[in-house]
Amino acid sequence: MTTRGIMLFLHIFGLALWFGVTFALALLTVRANKSEDRAVVAFMYRATSQLLKGPALIGMILTIVSGFGLAGVGGFGVFELSPHWLFQMQVLGLLAFVLALGIQIPNAGRLARAAEATANAGEESASFTRFRKRNALVSAINGVLLILVTLLGTLRPF
Repeated sequence: MTTRGIMLFLHIFGLALWFGVTFALALLTVRANKSEDRAVVAFMYRATSQLLKGPALIGMILTIVSGFGLAGVGGFGVFELSPHWLFQMQVLGLLAFVLALGIQIPNAGRLARAAEATANAGEESASFTRFRKRNALVSAINGVLLILVTLLGTLRPF
């Protein structure tokens, strides 16, 4: 197996982890919130925080590192404007990574603690509502970025 093949495998595996965990958590948290059972909601947000810090973070790192490795192995530069699809993938992928690392993962921890406090108190707190809205916004933006990056990678000219 070539270096390019290994890098491509790691890149696709990392993206599958990152995108898969993010998408699954979005579906599950919506379902948990519809149940209106505060204990279920608290559990789901605790699980979300742990899954984002574990498999999703591993997927993010694999995707970013192997993506830049693929660019190097393929003879492309990092953040060169040509080919345009690769430049766009690098910028959007890095933006999604920074958003996830800087906002989504820390907010997930705060949201889990707020959900736990809400479950214990029996009523929804203002901090829980604020963290949940921020989580929804950042997760939606990140999801769109990941879809765009995936489309750019699959629809690129060969």
